[in-house]
Amino acid sequence: MKPPPGFDFPSPNLVCKLQTSLYGLKQASRQWYAKLSDTLRGLSFQHSHNDYSLFHKQTDTSIVLVAVYVDDIVVTGNDAAAITSLKTFLDDKFKIKDLGELNFFLGMEIIKVSNGLVVTQRKLATKLIKEFDCDNLSVTSCPLTGVFKDSYSVEPLADTTSYRK
Repeated sequence: MKPPPGFDFPSPNLVCKLQTSLYGLKQASRQWYAKLSDTLRGLSFQHSHNDYSLFHKQTDTSIVLVAVYVDDIVVTGNDAAAITSLKTFLDDKFKIKDLGELNFFLGMEIIKVSNGLVVTQRKLATKLIKEFDCDNLSVTSCPLTGVFKDSYSVEPLADTTSYRK
């Protein structure tokens, strides 16, 4: 390894030691998840029985949930102090970036309303409508009405790729 420009070694026998390097390695995401998982278990978080990427920590009065997807983390719960404490700990351990209120996650749009949250996939649906040239079609209550009068008289599709998408 050559030193970066402007960095002069006092002796040619010295080398650079990387503190941590995960990005670019084939096992990077697995190593990151293992380290994060061990850290959360050390803080008494448990894996969900239904979803291995969901961790939870519950006490008599509070619950904190941590959802993990590759290197994205969503932290939520009903105890603001516990959430803040967890974020501070994770920042000290991993140097995380807090992006504030959750707006998008895994293609879902999260909208905060007065009595809860609305989770939509409006962006994905709009993309699909445009991709398949359906954005200029007229509105109908049931788009399949009358299409399948006689199932044997329908011609098979020449190219099923578009249908399968």
